[in-house]
Amino acid sequence: MKNILPKPRHIIIAVIILIIMAPHAVATSAGLPEPTDNFFVNDFAGVIDSEYERLIQREAVSLYEKTGAQVVVVTIDSLNGEPLEEYANKLFRKWGIGSAEKDNGVLILVSIGDRKSRIEVGYGLEGALPDGKTGRIQDEYMIPHFRDGDYGRGVTNGFLAIVREVYKEYGIEYDAAGDGYPEYYFGEEENENPDAGSMIVLFLILAVIFIDIIFFRGRLTKLLLYTAFTGSNRGGGSSGFRGGRSSGGGFSGGGGSSGGGGSSRSW
Repeated sequence: MKNILPKPRHIIIAVIILIIMAPHAVATSAGLPEPTDNFFVNDFAGVIDSEYERLIQREAVSLYEKTGAQVVVVTIDSLNGEPLEEYANKLFRKWGIGSAEKDNGVLILVSIGDRKSRIEVGYGLEGALPDGKTGRIQDEYMIPHFRDGDYGRGVTNGFLAIVREVYKEYGIEYDAAGDGYPEYYFGEEENENPDAGSMIVLFLILAVIFIDIIFFRGRLTKLLLYTAFTGSNRGGGSSGFRGGRSSGGGFSGGGGSSGGGGSSRSW
């Protein structure tokens, strides 16, 4: 009868391999946190103010309800020596960000102690958020605030920039899920320096009003104001959350996956 038991040297080799691989496997599983109840905003490093957290959660839930896409924010104290790209990819897959069918998830990961950040993009959104675009979002919206120690503002600016791109991909006009957003959420540069197009539009409006007052005694302006006012009243209703769902917990990943697309930065 043929001996099917493994030879002693094979057992020794297998044991050595297990000994070498075990610490890495334990460290990998232990180093990845579980998502919070909110799911969309996970401030493990404790650097995001509650105001920003509520804004991110509210906008992320609204985006998810309208498109099925998930944009998740995670801050951590340290990568514990693990490469940023590997950590982000494994965390993305473990949490299943986005749907399994569309892979339409995005992870914004910020490691405070390592002074590194990464935007990890699911397969389904790599066309809308190529590596170059996610890199520019970090360079323009996030990193300048990180260097000033204002992580909440940097994360929120980057998050909102990504949300806008996802809405564009789905052909949906972005409409803030809440009222009273301070203008500085998109940075002073955009608010304090209106572009030439806006100035031209303003000039044309003033010119039309001026001509209307001279030649038509303001009748056209009055008609437009009346139409706008009555139209806004007919379209009234409470703003805020759409869909009747709470912005609290109860959310989780949908089984989405990442193919390693995205960009990394340090500051």
